[in-house]
Amino acid sequence: MFGVSVSAQVEEVAKLKSATKDAMDILYEENYKDYSKEEKAVEVRAILERDYDLMILIRRTMGRNWKLLSTWEQSEVKELVTKLIVKSFIEGLQGLGRPTIEYKEITLITDKRFEVQTVVQFTDGRVFNVLFRFGRLKTGWQIYDIVAEDVSVVSNYRQQFDDHFHRGTGAELIEKLKQLVEDNQSE
Repeated sequence: MFGVSVSAQVEEVAKLKSATKDAMDILYEENYKDYSKEEKAVEVRAILERDYDLMILIRRTMGRNWKLLSTWEQSEVKELVTKLIVKSFIEGLQGLGRPTIEYKEITLITDKRFEVQTVVQFTDGRVFNVLFRFGRLKTGWQIYDIVAEDVSVVSNYRQQFDDHFHRGTGAELIEKLKQLVEDNQSE
């Protein structure tokens, strides 16, 4: 039906599982217990960047606003949003105990896109549905959006960036992003 091979899907789900497991190991395994929050963030970031091009998520969240930024501002926004992605990942997965993740169905969208449904269950009974959207790009298969509990990360942030640029500047955005990175809770 579609040009996406089953082996490509299996390979990408295996990569997703591996990256998630490796990152969760940093949050929950005994040999990382003495790591500071910052050290854990550095390790998790390395894992995410090892397997995925985070710039794809960043550019999609910025949309047309990316062109409104100077080269320096683009560099700063890239760094700050990457830190927010890592921070959100860490804060989203931390809880009373290591959550289990069930990888469910793969849904083919087109020959260049598919989705992987997951269910994250925490030891305290909380359950979250997370959908990973993959696209085939020049750099290979990449995650281009994450939908948590029916809220698209890309759409949510893009709306916020669009709202900001109706009345704000790139420099003001950078200051807001710095504040979010420094805050104890990400939004």
